[in-house]
Amino acid sequence: MRRSPIDQRTTVTPTHVYVVTHSATQTGKYGVASLNTSRIARHRARGWHLYRAVLLPSREAALQVERSVEARLRADGVSARMPADRMPQRGHSETVNLDQVSAQDLWSRVLVAAAEVEAQADTSRVVLFLAVLEGEHFLVAGTDTPIGPSQGSPECALGEELAAEGWLVYAANMTSTAAEDALRGLRQWASTAGASDSEEMRTEEWPVPLLRSTYVLHGRADEELGQARIAVGVSLSRISPDTEDDY
Repeated sequence: MRRSPIDQRTTVTPTHVYVVTHSATQTGKYGVASLNTSRIARHRARGWHLYRAVLLPSREAALQVERSVEARLRADGVSARMPADRMPQRGHSETVNLDQVSAQDLWSRVLVAAAEVEAQADTSRVVLFLAVLEGEHFLVAGTDTPIGPSQGSPECALGEELAAEGWLVYAANMTSTAAEDALRGLRQWASTAGASDSEEMRTEEWPVPLLRSTYVLHGRADEELGQARIAVGVSLSRISPDTEDDY
């Protein structure tokens, strides 16, 4: 296996999910707007009025809400109202006919989706993977965004990205408290097994949310990986199980 840069990062900027309306065209729109942008102001400049907005803890959470609302609208047969050329500020695909979906209904859909995202906020995923770099074996552990509605978006599921590139990756979804307990168990194992912590792999080229502990393995890699999987105290499943183990 080889090391390769991962450019994707988890975005933690608080972000609004908003609903705006345009009375002249009887159009409603939902969308996302970061705190430091003039997104809503640009809508107002073109005759839109802010109906409601809710602040989510991260841009990824806000995007999950936006995607959920869009998917449910499409499932209900609601299509976009405004053509692209009528919205130079963009966002036409998130528009609806207010005669078909009222502003209150649209806002209710946003709140339902936001509540679902919030309910998932306390879940993490312990990820454990084996890396080979310049003849040395490294065991890297950390937490990743859990598999869920946001799977496939660039802000999450870094474990899948690593597995797709050929790394040997094991993972399990759990609460954030359980994730901390699992990583603590791994650290205790490392202290007794003689696996030394390494700073070599802590570079900006690696996915920041993933790196919590990085150990140089001095014994047989397959044996120490097996011991580490037991030490975390939870059942870890292989990501991309069809690929061959490469020690």
